[in-house]
Amino acid sequence: MENFNLNTTLAQAKTGNDIAREQLILHYKPYVINITGNICKRFITWSDEESSIAIIAFNRAIDTFSEEGGRTFQNYVYLLIKRDLIDFFRKEQKESHLSLTLDDSEQDTLTSNFENDKAIEKYEEMVQSHDLVDEILELDQKLSEYKISFEELEHYSPKHEDTRLSLFEMAAVFVNDDELVDSLLRKKQLPIGPFSKKAGYKKKTLERHRKYIITLIVISLNPQWVHLAEYVKGTSGKGGK
Repeated sequence: MENFNLNTTLAQAKTGNDIAREQLILHYKPYVINITGNICKRFITWSDEESSIAIIAFNRAIDTFSEEGGRTFQNYVYLLIKRDLIDFFRKEQKESHLSLTLDDSEQDTLTSNFENDKAIEKYEEMVQSHDLVDEILELDQKLSEYKISFEELEHYSPKHEDTRLSLFEMAAVFVNDDELVDSLLRKKQLPIGPFSKKAGYKKKTLERHRKYIITLIVISLNPQWVHLAEYVKGTSGKGGK
């Protein structure tokens, strides 16, 4: 998002500026859905009740966040979302989530107004929140140039492992062709025809998985996103057999 400044936008949202609040929500939606899935240990969509709970917690974080104590807004959001999801799981008595509880350091952090810096550092290690989230937000910004959003990728993510592996291979072949890469970067469209002709892949397959392939290519072209690359590799195989 161009000219996005967290502190300024937060201050505006706190005073009742609905546009600023919507900007915050739009900017952090990839982060919110990512950590919600991380906490729930499964893929979460915006139609799930868990994501609704997360957005409510995010809105509360906007209203109550303070920079005092050196904590980050992302850590604060994570803590509120995790606490609310735990409360939700307990009320629903979902056996699959009974093991999801706040540890002592997390509880101390919550009850002491999040002033435990060591606990906050622990959360960063647990979910790689700072680096991974920044990379996800950067990816989301890049994908917007191709009319793709990070949050919709799970709908286009292949459900079978062999298909995933094939798409990873296609992306690897693509990035090794300077002409194809130049075309993608200039036109912001996957050059399906030339790619199919050069590599022998079926056009229907490329079109069907176009958004996912573009995402893999964009990630490959940005090697600085080390956490994101590992995250994508780690999720391959979660979609099915």
